[in-house]
Amino acid sequence: MNQTLELQHARGTCAIHVGEGGLDRVAEWVPEIGRAGRAFVIADQRVEDTHAAAVRAGLEAKGIAVAGATVAAREPDKSPETVMRLHRAMAAARVERSTPVVAVGGGITGDVAGFAAATWLRGVAVVQVPTTLLAMVDAAIGGKTGVNLSLPAGGLRKNMIGAFWQPLAVVSDPRTLATLDPRDLRCGLAECIKHGLIADPDLLAMIREDRAAILAAEPAACGRLVTAAARTKIRTVEADEREEGVRAHLNLGHTFAHAIEALDGEVRHGEAVAIGLVAAARTSVRLGRLDAEAPAMLESLLASVELPTRLPRPLATAALMEAMGLDKKVRDGRVRLVLVGPIGRCEVRADVDHAIVRAAWSDLGAT
Repeated sequence: MNQTLELQHARGTCAIHVGEGGLDRVAEWVPEIGRAGRAFVIADQRVEDTHAAAVRAGLEAKGIAVAGATVAAREPDKSPETVMRLHRAMAAARVERSTPVVAVGGGITGDVAGFAAATWLRGVAVVQVPTTLLAMVDAAIGGKTGVNLSLPAGGLRKNMIGAFWQPLAVVSDPRTLATLDPRDLRCGLAECIKHGLIADPDLLAMIREDRAAILAAEPAACGRLVTAAARTKIRTVEADEREEGVRAHLNLGHTFAHAIEALDGEVRHGEAVAIGLVAAARTSVRLGRLDAEAPAMLESLLASVELPTRLPRPLATAALMEAMGLDKKVRDGRVRLVLVGPIGRCEVRADVDHAIVRAAWSDLGAT
């Protein structure tokens, strides 16, 4: 069954479709592509011959001319150089302002393709077709696009180059989740749990009750999960499209997470977010914003869906603190942390004592 949600933004409306068979029905659910008569598909190379092929076949069956390119969905390839390569491919395909880009893949693919669309001819339409849970519930919704900046001494500064560019539509087919590595499916659950902590206790209850079906990637359960989590993201973006206020709450756990990712390339984003949520909760307890037993309850939920709650290997606290200082959310040299309180009462603070942050890292196994 197809569920259609709507996100109202400054430039119009983004329709968000969740339903089995979505890959085959992109042209049906996004009629603007049919009116254009052409599309440029940017796909994660890992799904080029599967999910992207289904999207292309569905478009071509409606008489739409399709060209495209692939990307390697790895953080080092989420780069300005990749965007320039896509621009050259778009030039060769003669992508015009009326030609929509269709992004097929996970969060990295959507971020890169969205930024390529935002910067080609000063902006062409993009349709997001996320094929991972993390992208369906978070990355594909809300118009954040961007790439990483590599540092001369090594390492990456995540999402430092980007633009807000709302998609024309989002098409999420929960059947694709059955093809994911189970580890990637669990990573998406970290973002769902984050959404629940921010604003929706019913979403947390759903995850507890349906976790077996969700971990088995049953389409009906995953469709309910995606729809519920997407609603939270939509409400937050509509309240603050350009992250000048409450949208920053969606960064809960992410300042910690990005530091982990910067130092440990084996940790995936969703895993780092799960650990970051625990760090944020423990910091919030020390600041008196959260009951002392709350972190244990969070850790229990994360563990029940096989997500980590501690660093997988010891990292130096000093290095983690330094990495936090390079986060794009730093303002006036101060690290801005999202703190969690009772559900619906998050807070952004830039005055958290470093000793409290170091203590949270120590709780997680930092040295």
